[in-house]
Amino acid sequence: MSSMSNGDPIPLTALLIGLGSEEFQGILGWPFADAYVPRLLQNDIPQRVMFGNCRIWSYRDPEERLVGFGTLDVCGDCGQFTGGRNHPYIPLLAVNPTIKSRGYGTSIVRHLVDEAVLLALQGLCHDVLFLDVYTSNVKAICVYTNCGFTIVTPQPIADPQEGGKTFCVMARSVAISTPADPGR
Repeated sequence: MSSMSNGDPIPLTALLIGLGSEEFQGILGWPFADAYVPRLLQNDIPQRVMFGNCRIWSYRDPEERLVGFGTLDVCGDCGQFTGGRNHPYIPLLAVNPTIKSRGYGTSIVRHLVDEAVLLALQGLCHDVLFLDVYTSNVKAICVYTNCGFTIVTPQPIADPQEGGKTFCVMARSVAISTPADPGR
């Protein structure tokens, strides 16, 4: 949840959407500042949805405005950290660039973390959630850090598709600890 000026949470409604949905088509038209976002939306995300285990959520505020989207995949992209096991991974999320920041990104990340918890509890994947983020995106790194993620790559990685722009991999546990048995 993000917070309004009086400290009350702004509830976001999450809705699973498909590639052909009106919401997804609308998101494709958003004026993203970074060229990689539309590239991933048009090329990577459809491949993950059609041939993998990726889901897409749209997020609406109380006025029913489409304020953001998030994706969650179960894949092996970061298998070097999980002993080769499939794990939850956030390929892409964004807040509508025409809307002033109100903490929606944090709400979206928290929802995706909750979804990853459910996947791990069902035994469908490893219990560590991963994402990658460009090192120049300090605001996103701050949001992810505040949501419990830490950088797990020792050095930034150059992205050849983005002219050598560097990124890091971040992760956080989504394991649910159970209280110790009081009878022991």
